[in-house]
Amino acid sequence: MTNAGWYPDPAGAPDTYRYWDGQAWSQMTTTQPSGPAAPQQPQQPQQPQQPQQPPAPTQYAQQPQQFQPAWSPAPPPGGKRGGSKTVLIVVAAIVVLALLGVGGFFGIRALTGDDSPKAGDHGDGPSDGGSQTIRATGIQCTGGKPAPTTDPGTAPTSISGGGLTIPVLDGYTVDPDVSRALTFADDIPVQYAQVEAKWVSEYAVGSLPRANGFDSTEQAAEVVMQCLTTNKDVYAGFSDRKDLTREQVTVDGKPAYRITSEIRVDNPDVTAEGDVTSVIVVDTGDPASYGVFLGVVPIGDSTRIAQEEQTIKAITVD
Repeated sequence: MTNAGWYPDPAGAPDTYRYWDGQAWSQMTTTQPSGPAAPQQPQQPQQPQQPQQPPAPTQYAQQPQQFQPAWSPAPPPGGKRGGSKTVLIVVAAIVVLALLGVGGFFGIRALTGDDSPKAGDHGDGPSDGGSQTIRATGIQCTGGKPAPTTDPGTAPTSISGGGLTIPVLDGYTVDPDVSRALTFADDIPVQYAQVEAKWVSEYAVGSLPRANGFDSTEQAAEVVMQCLTTNKDVYAGFSDRKDLTREQVTVDGKPAYRITSEIRVDNPDVTAEGDVTSVIVVDTGDPASYGVFLGVVPIGDSTRIAQEEQTIKAITVD
C-alpha cells in the first residue's frame, strides 16, 4: 500500500489535496498539504503491480471519466476500478461475438457445399482421403426426388432407376412408399424384406443429380453413405461406421466406385446390431447424373450377405 500523506484530490478539484491514511481517503482536504509532498512531475496512475506511485493530478484533470465521482467511495491509489472491469467485459463480449460469427460462417459453407472436397474424376482418379475429407451437404442429402417415375406393377421381376437395373429377389416386396426416406436420389425404387418388426433388408437403384454437388463416383459414394448414417428415418440410433471395402470397380463395363460398411446402431426397439451396407455409384455416361445402387442386409446374416454380393454382380447398365 502507498504511505499515508497528502495527495492530489482524486476527484480532480484544482489545487486541492486530500489525505490518504494508508488504507482509505479521508474527508480532509487542503490547499497547503503538511504531509509528504506530491511529486513535482505528474505521474501516470500505476497498475496494481506498482502501487507505490501516487496518482498524478494532471492525469485526473484530463481524464476524469476513468474515476469514481466525488460522492462515491474512491479506490486506493493503484486499485482496480469499475471502468477497467467494464472494458474487460466489453472485450470479452466482442470476442464471443467474433467466434459466433466464425462458427456461423462455416455452418453456412457446410450447407451450401462451398467447402466440400472432391475425390478423383468419375472414379478414375486417386483417393483424397475418403471420409476424412469429404463432407455431405444439405442439398446432397435432401435435394433428390426419390419417388419412382414408373409403376413397377404388382409382381415385377426387376426394378430400374438411374440407368441401372437389378432383379427382384425372392421374399422381397417392391413398395414405392419405402423410397421416400432416400432423399439423396431421384427416381429410386426399393425392394425390401422384413427382418424383424422394425428392421428390414433392402435393395434400390436410382440416380444422383450432378447439379446437387455429386462430382465423382468416389465422392458421391462417400456422400451417400454419410447421408444414410445421418438420416434418422434410415438409421435411428446410429452409433458407428466401419468401412470394409473402398475401391474402384466396373459395373457392366462402366467405371464405378464401391463402399461397403458395417453400420451399427444403438436402438432399444431392434435386436439387430446394424447392417452391412453397400453403396455403388456408376458413371453410366449420362452427363446429368450418376447411377447409384444401395444394398442393405443385417450384420451377421451370412445368407443375406452372400445374396448381397450376388445382387451386386447382377447389376446391369441400361
